[in-house]
Amino acid sequence: MDIRNIKVPDTCNLHGTIGNLFEIGTSQLDNYSKAFHLEKYPVDSINKSSNQVLLKDYIGRVIEEISEGYESTSELVNILHSVGWNIALLDKQGYKNVINQLQNANEEQADAIGFFISLMLYSNILAEDVCDYVASCLDLDEPVELDKVMSYGVGLLYNINPAIIEVRGYHIITQELCTYYDIDYTMIQPITPGFNNMSDLIHEVESNHLWFITHQLNIARNLLKNRPWKNNQVMTKEVDYQEALVKAFIMYLGFLAINGFTPESLIGLFIRKKLLNDWRISTGY
Repeated sequence: MDIRNIKVPDTCNLHGTIGNLFEIGTSQLDNYSKAFHLEKYPVDSINKSSNQVLLKDYIGRVIEEISEGYESTSELVNILHSVGWNIALLDKQGYKNVINQLQNANEEQADAIGFFISLMLYSNILAEDVCDYVASCLDLDEPVELDKVMSYGVGLLYNINPAIIEVRGYHIITQELCTYYDIDYTMIQPITPGFNNMSDLIHEVESNHLWFITHQLNIARNLLKNRPWKNNQVMTKEVDYQEALVKAFIMYLGFLAINGFTPESLIGLFIRKKLLNDWRISTGY
């Protein structure tokens, strides 16, 4: 069972706001905490070595999910290479394999967002902290929302690789292709908001961006220097750690925007995965 089996109730809040994004992530962490007796958030002290082990674990989980998403886009590219990027040359099973890889690439991002928000909550970083950081960087007086945060993240990545603006690719899932292969487009479209525009160059840029995002996460990780076996512990520069983490989060949201996500489609995908995880917890799946 995956997010393709999830129907979102009409009562769910699908507004594309950063507050809603954190609200969904907080609810998911609370559900996991009750079921598996996780540590309370935020951590009581960032300098405790046991808490730093926890924070490093969540950083690793974020990187793991991002990497698994990249594995799926790599498989997608390999399939399309086999037909010279002429999607219509695939048989129906081949196109279903494409959809499966694209769906999984998206679902891994929902997992990454969930772990990322958990990491932020454990690190005492809230939605308003992210918005205030972006407003400060852009010297804005008005409130900042998710669309502006994603846009700022795009700018950070553009400074790393300006080629992103000029890259063009092939649309993987369209109404016409789904009709041709007798596949329900209305079921597939909501769970594949990202990575639907792909080419060799886009995939290369994807790997480039992911390197810098994971590197930024590792900058935050490297500021957590305490080890259980060390006699002399090092006071953590908590503000530097939090800033590195916020910057990584903003860059990751920019990465999602570059690859087709909107605030609304990100919320829609994330809430589907949260509902799936709720079902897994309740059923012991």
